[in-house]
Amino acid sequence: MKTRHAILAALGIAAVLVPAAILADGPWSRGGMGFGMRGGNVLRLADKLGLSNDQITQIKGILAAARTANKPTRDQLKANMQAFRSTYNPAQFDQTAVNTLIAQQTPLVQQLVASGFQTRAKVLAVLTPQQQSQLAQLRQEFKSRHHWNGAPQPTATPTS
Repeated sequence: MKTRHAILAALGIAAVLVPAAILADGPWSRGGMGFGMRGGNVLRLADKLGLSNDQITQIKGILAAARTANKPTRDQLKANMQAFRSTYNPAQFDQTAVNTLIAQQTPLVQQLVASGFQTRAKVLAVLTPQQQSQLAQLRQEFKSRHHWNGAPQPTATPTS
């Protein structure tokens, strides 16, 4: 019974801490993980969307400001995780310690998610309605070619 609780607890911890660790490391402020929570990949599509130099400059400014504004939150997430790791013994599950960490990390993760949506809205506001429509079409084409994890969908092979 203890083993089952330990496994469930470990899975619960992983479900909360893996995203927190990813966010703490800062990839939300870089342009490599899709457009969902920030606007970095819009810059990768600048040619396809026909972005002007002014639009590119504005988007870069929005992303830089968001990165700067979110740095203290990401730093706090990272510090909380480091403090937890330095005192927590994974061989002995401590529900109180885990709950404390979750309580510390949750509002910080919420702040980053909200900031990501705000950043996305600001980036989209820079685009013309035609560019927004084009971006939506490109995203739909991407989704139709890829599973949620980015792997290409298997193509059906004809059977004879």
